[in-house]
Amino acid sequence: FISGDMFKYIPPADALFLKWVFHDWGDEDCVKILKNCKEAIPSREAGGKVIIIDMVVGSGPDEIITRETQVLFDLFIMCFEGIEREEHEWKRIFMEAGFSNYKIISVLGVRSVIELYP
Repeated sequence: FISGDMFKYIPPADALFLKWVFHDWGDEDCVKILKNCKEAIPSREAGGKVIIIDMVVGSGPDEIITRETQVLFDLFIMCFEGIEREEHEWKRIFMEAGFSNYKIISVLGVRSVIELYP
């Protein structure tokens, strides 16, 4: 864990881990954060990646409890300037930030692991 301002600078690392960060921010801010992440990690060939734990709307088990939880997250996040995103919205942000590839793995309930590669 390293404290700091992710909008200004992220220290160099082989991989970065961000959990429940991006749903708190609008698209422009997410792109800023991800651009800083991209500058901080090495190339994919050298093992660089960003690991994100967040919700991907529409992924995961197609059960009523999952859908209800996603709706509750939507209501919660409406109190802030954030957003819960579908895969195509995530992809747009990733590409705008300069990343070339990503992988989404649904893990538990509404949580997904997103691996993002430069």
